[in-house]
Amino acid sequence: MNKLSIAVIGAGRIGSFHANNLSLHPKVNVKSIYDTNYQLAKKLSYKLNANAVDDDKKIFKDNEIKAVFICSDTASHVKYLELSHKFNKHAYCEKPIHLDINVVNRCLTKIKNHKNRIQLGFHRRYDISHQKIKNLLKKRKYGKIEQIVMFDRDPSPPPINYLKVSGGIFKDMSIHSIDVLRWFLEEEITEVFALGNVLVDNKIKGVPDFDTMSAILKSKSGVICQIINSRRHTPGFDQRIEVFCEKGNIKLDNKHETAVNVMTAEGINKDKFSYHFMERYKDAYFAATESFINCIVKKSIPMPTLIDGRNSLIVAEALTKSAKLGKKIMVKY
Repeated sequence: MNKLSIAVIGAGRIGSFHANNLSLHPKVNVKSIYDTNYQLAKKLSYKLNANAVDDDKKIFKDNEIKAVFICSDTASHVKYLELSHKFNKHAYCEKPIHLDINVVNRCLTKIKNHKNRIQLGFHRRYDISHQKIKNLLKKRKYGKIEQIVMFDRDPSPPPINYLKVSGGIFKDMSIHSIDVLRWFLEEEITEVFALGNVLVDNKIKGVPDFDTMSAILKSKSGVICQIINSRRHTPGFDQRIEVFCEKGNIKLDNKHETAVNVMTAEGINKDKFSYHFMERYKDAYFAATESFINCIVKKSIPMPTLIDGRNSLIVAEALTKSAKLGKKIMVKY
């Protein structure tokens, strides 16, 4: 069986994670790795028996390479999507597409006739628990959705240098929850109100950014949603969801190492839960990769799409504006 030759662009944390996943896939050959830091590319390439590339254009001019994983800094995503279009490559692109919605719109116009597969890296859609909620909601077993509450809190803040280029808590962190909300509801968010503050690390004020926020979002049909984010949750990565429906509630709790509870006179003791998002969503990342490869083989449409990325970014931008101005913002697409 001929393996699908793939190149990974970006050899940092997320690029290394994707490259390792791809190397385990039986249908994939990780042929080349590029990073602006050539030493990082060499180190990862050596580990995976791939080629370290010192010029990104070499990847796109290589006819053996059929797909690229875009895991570079956010500002370069559009460049690589447009090169994928020009050189007829399939592309898996990490979120967000870009921090500037105008740049995103120009890119989508430029590549609208792209014939190959493009998938955006909203990996939570491939988590089995999120998929179960989605399936339950689709069946309408519990009636119409009335409210959704989502908690998403990191164990500790990322480095300040990362935050300076992240686009802020709404575009970097909340955008995952926004995508899940849109996916669950199958409709767009029409108005938002957000409050933000710096309660975890005063250095974040200088970014400038928030490290703690709470947002209210209203969908087209009137469903009221809440997203709660923080850059600190000492016990680990806090990722909970509760969907309130007409005839019942659906709840997703944090994922623990095991389902064992130890009960004594002192109380109930549970195993710790995932400390990092890569640990929590390890299987989802692999499932997203599997889906992308299957879409290439079967010539089907990957999900999520660039339109999902665009519309989620628009909501994140509206939340950013709301938190800065302290007022409700109507979302315009």
